[in-house]
Amino acid sequence: MRPAILALSLLLLATGCGQRGALYLRENPPPGVKPPKPEVYTPLPYPKEAGEDESAGGAKK
Repeated sequence: MRPAILALSLLLLATGCGQRGALYLRENPPPGVKPPKPEVYTPLPYPKEAGEDESAGGAKK
């Protein structure tokens, strides 16, 4: 039983949990690999608030 458990655990370690290909850092990819560029951040404008022109107390002028 012990050799079967050892063989199974070694098999799972060898598969790398489904990782395909070599691991590398985005800043230093291997030759021939061009990593995809991340999406450019575009800030959202502030929404216009409905009550800016009215007074805070609700009193009309």
